[in-house]
Amino acid sequence: MNSEDCSITENSSLHPEGGQQNNASRPHFATQREGCLQVPIPCAVMNVVFITVLIIALVAISVGQYNCPGQDMSLFPSKSHVSSCSDGWIGYQRKCYFISTEKRGWTLAQNFCYEQDATLAFIDSEKDMSFLKRYVGITNHWIGLKTEDNQTWKWSDGKEFNNWFNLTGSENCAYLNSMGVSSTACGKNLHSICSKAAK
Repeated sequence: MNSEDCSITENSSLHPEGGQQNNASRPHFATQREGCLQVPIPCAVMNVVFITVLIIALVAISVGQYNCPGQDMSLFPSKSHVSSCSDGWIGYQRKCYFISTEKRGWTLAQNFCYEQDATLAFIDSEKDMSFLKRYVGITNHWIGLKTEDNQTWKWSDGKEFNNWFNLTGSENCAYLNSMGVSSTACGKNLHSICSKAAK
């Protein structure tokens, strides 16, 4: 069957035959051939437009899922997670951290943090520990853990350390690197980590 076999004819209602009256108020298209499907042109155009829009939407959704795969970004710093941290500070887990590149003794490092309305960092969760260890790498950084009498370790805010992580070394001031937390002499010049609560 070729396209001429299924052509639209207007002979039944627009051209009177055999005494039939022309009903101009109700024109309709009809075909005299069997097996031909007649679809009005405006409906066909609308169907094509609808299908095209649907395909574009499906492609856009697929591309979006490909470009944004689900990842656990919890160990990466993001200003969007803690938008209240100052420039140069890193937001993580409702805290703001400042990683100092200058080397100081423990007391001078603590004083520097006080000037920033912060303290040397205290670590109260496994997530904080993992984040800071990954961030500072192998370089030693003071944290806010110290002992005065070689027995009771306390954080910068005065709370006693509850030994929830392993602390090695036999000196009075604690530092952190990617290997864990250890202690050394408080007068040693190291980098430091300041922390404060996000506002």
